[in-house]
Amino acid sequence: MPFRIRDAVPDASNTDAKFITSAFDSCIPHLAAIGSASQWGTDSLSSARPNLVDRYISAVADAERYRLTRSGPPVRVLIAEAPLPSGEYLPVGAATLRGGYISQYVLDQKHLQDVTSRALAGEEGEFMFLETLVTDFSQATREYRKGAGAALVKYTREWVRTELKMGVIYLDCWAGNEGKLVKYVIFLE
Repeated sequence: MPFRIRDAVPDASNTDAKFITSAFDSCIPHLAAIGSASQWGTDSLSSARPNLVDRYISAVADAERYRLTRSGPPVRVLIAEAPLPSGEYLPVGAATLRGGYISQYVLDQKHLQDVTSRALAGEEGEFMFLETLVTDFSQATREYRKGAGAALVKYTREWVRTELKMGVIYLDCWAGNEGKLVKYVIFLE
């Protein structure tokens, strides 16, 4: 399916930030069904992390500021949309990208400290961190979402390589469920 990838936009209703939060919540039953409940638990993330929507409101605002000024480290929040028969588009996935940044929970992993310290010291050159990659598993997106994550990763790779001229993208990946997600990420490289 040909997805349209667009930048998330701030608006008075925080539509895109709310979509990302609801996409996370929609994943919980799916992850439980495939034996991956230990990734994010069994409670909705918006309940377990009450500031989750605020986090994405802030990320969308940071990305808009970067888009308009091109100042500071690059930040982008992307939304993957699938075309509907009506000609409209349905949001089905999202990604959050931050240049020169690594999430604290990754920095706290002792077995990754060699890699993260080299990255933050600039030994690998400038880099992008793919902080969030989520696909909406709500009933409304069921027939439209397949491939949205791959489309977001492909778009990210092209943007980072061609526009930013960076050679490194870091991401973290849940290693549970017999490493199935890790194998997929390795496959993408």
